[in-house]
Amino acid sequence: METLQMFASKFVDLSDEELFFFEKHLQPMSIKKMNHLFVSDTYINDLFFLESGIFRVYLVKDGMEYTTKFLFGPTFYTDLFSIRKHSPSILNVQALSDCKCYKVNFAIIEAAKDESQNLRRLFLKFYEEIYIEGVKRQVSFIIDSQDKRYTDLLKDNPKIVECIPLQYIASYLGLKPETLSRIRKRINDI
Repeated sequence: METLQMFASKFVDLSDEELFFFEKHLQPMSIKKMNHLFVSDTYINDLFFLESGIFRVYLVKDGMEYTTKFLFGPTFYTDLFSIRKHSPSILNVQALSDCKCYKVNFAIIEAAKDESQNLRRLFLKFYEEIYIEGVKRQVSFIIDSQDKRYTDLLKDNPKIVECIPLQYIASYLGLKPETLSRIRKRINDI
């Protein structure tokens, strides 16, 4: 729970009682590299705490994979659309390294948020962060060049090219792998 406490402290200071709540309800999971946390066409009912490791979130259309997000532990993740709309997920979440995770039924979290102002604030602040990241990404696809999207990604996470295969980075940036290679060469030649 030390990692959870450290992660949550970016948003709120959890009490011992609130940490015990997580300790009591979180069920440990280990996901091996290239295995999935969940796949499309399944109904998601859990919130996941990704303690360590790297995941990619992607969807498949016409046989092509499109990476939409990278997750670096520690963080929370779920498919809120699947939970709220009671529909199967369109997302796949794949481990890009061996990962240590926990899961808890989302309904338990919802009930706890009604009882704890700190938990409510934790998730509100976390959802705000996710929303801001999503809008930033949408706007970037509209106004930024391909080069800028790549350099911004490196600026936000300099080690990303060391731990994530380039084809996934290209997909995330909306590029073909050969286009990303040209951009990387051009930037490295500067």
